[in-house]
Amino acid sequence: METLAIHDAKTGLLIYRRVAIHNRKNLKIVRLETHMIPSLRLDRYCSEGFQFELFSAERFGHETTLQAFHLQALESVFISGRLLMKNYEVFLDRGFRAVALLTDPFYEMAGRLFLLKKMSTSPVPFLGDRDRLILAPAVEHFAEVALTSTSSLKTALKKAPTKVRDVLSSPLTRQLVCTSPEQSTARADIAAAVDLLSRFTVVGHDNDLAHYQHALAELFERPVDQLPLPPRHMALQELANKLRELPVAEGLIEHDLILDHYVRQALRVNTH
Repeated sequence: METLAIHDAKTGLLIYRRVAIHNRKNLKIVRLETHMIPSLRLDRYCSEGFQFELFSAERFGHETTLQAFHLQALESVFISGRLLMKNYEVFLDRGFRAVALLTDPFYEMAGRLFLLKKMSTSPVPFLGDRDRLILAPAVEHFAEVALTSTSSLKTALKKAPTKVRDVLSSPLTRQLVCTSPEQSTARADIAAAVDLLSRFTVVGHDNDLAHYQHALAELFERPVDQLPLPPRHMALQELANKLRELPVAEGLIEHDLILDHYVRQALRVNTH
């Protein structure tokens, strides 16, 4: 058979795939997911032609993800996920190219709060068991908070216990410098985060999606106008604007705000 795919029936995990040689992408890619809500449409589009793929790798745990990176006999691998990238940095020296799309930290915080609120009333299928366990205290804390009320948000953020604050505190910086979810970040870690990002093949920002779109299209050799990028939601933008007015929210994502500033400055220099 020229093409063949075998998946685990319970988890959907790809075990084996045979791709026609003329369609195969001989690249090793890791797409660092920086959002709580994964861009699965983008993953499915970009991964076409890869012999092995693993989406939302954080759902399967560190050991399974590590094994995917260790598939050294394959030259066609696509991995995506909300990973603690420091654990996999060594693979950037072993043929893997990393890509990531960054977003405004207040908008990302708004997305997290919206998701936490939703989880208090209905299950979210794309989250793994470990994520649900880590997020549980925050889900309970924000269950009765009115996200449309600035005063309600301010009170909830000020009264948030440590486990709740950890869910919201500079998630991007954590992804780039921490090796376990329990670690916290310090101001000095921002330089290390910038250093790791500098090793990525493609880094984009949602304030200039066209640049990211063209860079991805070139890397994957796909039509630029067909890349499905995540849409901007007005309700989340309104919530982000409310959070921008709150010093307590700014304090929680201080490291991400500084990192975001440096990234936007670098992108501005490289695109002009």
